[in-house]
Amino acid sequence: MLRELLAAIERDQLLSKSKLASEFNVPEAVIDQALGQLIRMEYLVREQGGAPCPASCGSCPLAASCGKEILVTYRITEKGQNLLADQSAGGL
Repeated sequence: MLRELLAAIERDQLLSKSKLASEFNVPEAVIDQALGQLIRMEYLVREQGGAPCPASCGSCPLAASCGKEILVTYRITEKGQNLLADQSAGGL
C-alpha cells in the first residue's frame, strides 16, 4: 500500500487524509501511519506551513474549506520519485 499511496500523492497532488482513507478503504489512522513510514523511509517529506499551492482554487477539491492556507504539506523526495519511476522496485 505504501507505493500506491505515494503514487496517489503524486497523481493528485492535493489530497486530504480522509480522501486517501476513502480511496484505500482504510481508517485515517492507517493513512497517518503510512505517511509516517514513507517519511521514515525518506520517500516523503513533511513541510510545515505549506508550499505554494500547485492547483488553482477553481480546480481544487478543498477550495471551499481550506481558506487558501495550507498548514501541512507533503513533498515526494527525489528518492520517492525514483521509486515511482522504477517499475521493478520491490522495496514496497
